[in-house]
Amino acid sequence: MRVTENIVYSTYINDILKHQRSLFKLQEQLASGKAVNSLSDDPVNAGRILRGRSTLSAFDQYTRNSNTGLTYLSIAESTMDRVKSIIMRAKEVAISEASGTAGTASRLNAAFEVSQLHDELIALGNKNFQGSFMFGGYESGTEPFDTVGAYSGDTAEYAIQVGQSKTLAIGINGGNVLKGVGGGVDIIQLVEDLRTALNADDTASIQSAVDDMDNSFEQVSLAVSDIGGRISRLNSIIADIENSKLNVQASLSGIEDADIIKVISDLTRRQTALEAAIVSASKVFSLSIFNRI
Repeated sequence: MRVTENIVYSTYINDILKHQRSLFKLQEQLASGKAVNSLSDDPVNAGRILRGRSTLSAFDQYTRNSNTGLTYLSIAESTMDRVKSIIMRAKEVAISEASGTAGTASRLNAAFEVSQLHDELIALGNKNFQGSFMFGGYESGTEPFDTVGAYSGDTAEYAIQVGQSKTLAIGINGGNVLKGVGGGVDIIQLVEDLRTALNADDTASIQSAVDDMDNSFEQVSLAVSDIGGRISRLNSIIADIENSKLNVQASLSGIEDADIIKVISDLTRRQTALEAAIVSASKVFSLSIFNRI
């Protein structure tokens, strides 16, 4: 008889615990809105869920990379716009001081201003972004331009990863843009030569600088246009990533999301079943512990 009572007792207890476990799982689903809160909830689709989550994590990293690239390019664009302004000012000085009405004293004063422009060009060439020098190629740990404007960077361009096997170069090479490496105009040296000509009261050299300034302006303008194109590509890449991310999220949602109406219905049913099991057990055994629940 004692054995039979123990079996009956265990049966009721196991039934109550089963209802409690189901109730807990349903409450978890209701709180999270997810039918799958751990991989053990759906072993069949566990692989798909893991792959989907890994893909979403990669998309998030590509988005962060792209946003960093946009910030980088925006700073590079504003820096190059300032370089263009310096070239324009240097040209204005050259035109003014090449005229016959300018005198030695005026040219000496102009030389001082051009010297400041020269120093600013070097400072712009040594622009720093998040602890790295922007315009030195891969040699981003040291200033690419020394105090006289000599370039010590390389010819590479910094790139970011924007896809599983896709990168985009966002670096602007200071050697190409400011020093004319590869056949362009050495803008820093041009401004320095203008300063030297102004100090020497050399009107012929001052005049010859004017045309070179036009070529310099065009050189930097092409770089700015290239930056604008890269910004457009990055914006398109970010939009594509977001679209792909939505597709993956929709696929995961179809696997993981709970049917809330069904969960609420099941929750109510399980709660009723649990209460009934407790009442039934309390009547059978007349145990005070059930009477207090």
